[in-house]
Amino acid sequence: MLQTLKQRNFALLWTGGLISLIGNWILIAAMPFHIYAITGSALATSAWLMAYMAPGVIFGTVAGVFVDRWDRKRTMLVASFMQAAIILVLLFAQTPETVWLIYVVAIIESTLSQFFSPAENALLPSLVDKEHLLAANSLNSMNDNLARLIGPAIGGTLLGLVGLTSVILLDAASYILAGTLILFVNAPRQVTAPTPSATSTIGGGWSKVWRDWVAGLKLVRHRRILASLFTVVGIALFGDAIISAILVVFVQDTMGLSSVEFGWMMTARGIGGLIGGMLAAQLGRKFTAGQLISVGLASSGIIIFVAIGFPTLAVVLPAMLLVGIPGIIAFVTIQTLLQQETEDAYRGRIFGAFGTTTTLLMLIGSGMGGALTDQLGDTALMSGAAIIYVIAGLMAAALLIKPTRKAVATD
Repeated sequence: MLQTLKQRNFALLWTGGLISLIGNWILIAAMPFHIYAITGSALATSAWLMAYMAPGVIFGTVAGVFVDRWDRKRTMLVASFMQAAIILVLLFAQTPETVWLIYVVAIIESTLSQFFSPAENALLPSLVDKEHLLAANSLNSMNDNLARLIGPAIGGTLLGLVGLTSVILLDAASYILAGTLILFVNAPRQVTAPTPSATSTIGGGWSKVWRDWVAGLKLVRHRRILASLFTVVGIALFGDAIISAILVVFVQDTMGLSSVEFGWMMTARGIGGLIGGMLAAQLGRKFTAGQLISVGLASSGIIIFVAIGFPTLAVVLPAMLLVGIPGIIAFVTIQTLLQQETEDAYRGRIFGAFGTTTTLLMLIGSGMGGALTDQLGDTALMSGAAIIYVIAGLMAAALLIKPTRKAVATD
């Protein structure tokens, strides 16, 4: 991994991404507390999360079409600086009468992210050597987990000691700094043009965008490896969303613990994710991508199922650390395989569609988890979700092991 970080362009992109993600988690940790403090409404607090997730369903796939038509570095720059500007609007949303501004900002900021994320994933293979691609994705996954460890602690502390203004300014500064680092990345100015069969030169701009979008979806449907990845990940994240929606209920009602222990569990999972990210590149040289995905998902489900059966802190805390390791290995490998199996001209659309699919299933799973808890109980629901994870792993074994090569190319 150190060799990958020595590649200047990737190092700039990675550092910028880490700074931006820390800023995101600073705000994500502080904003729910702020909304609840000024409104006293749990519904208002959850509405912010829904507003933040909704653009992923509405714009994710379409944004990928534009990413394939635009300069990807420029797309990331514009998105970063516009996000910095829109976050500052939150300075005027610190009373119950102006809480509606928070939802507007969440929708716009998240919409911009729908362009940034597929652009980053599509650009990455052009910034690193092929043999370093899995390591680069592993490092990016470590970014997510590092940000989850650092950002919430900063956000909560600043909100309590200094106030919301400091949180907003720091988040905006993180976007500006990330954009400045991306500015110095030497990246291809234009993406590979789509093949004539994928898009037509006849018609207006929007009709071309529509055809590009349809072409990307057709690629997923007709290319077996992509369709298999979408299916496996969709099933796994549906189960994961159910668990995430009712984990707090499980910790409080079944385990009888407080938010302090819940925080320890989130930290433990983040540490496991860091370990998994560091192991992914090494394991990718020894096992096929299908093997890593299958074993990673199935073992995650088994660990969760065992932890639910023994709801004590002594069991659940180390289980949360352990589940982060195979889970991150599986999802890093999935991301790498999507990049390897998709031509440059289609990567933006594929990652846009991937983001839309995962976000939609997370919304559905979260809604079902919350709606069914009273009828079925948190333990039964979480056990069922753990089994769904195992089913996803078994499907990965059936669909992905034979047709996939080693996770890291050696040629």
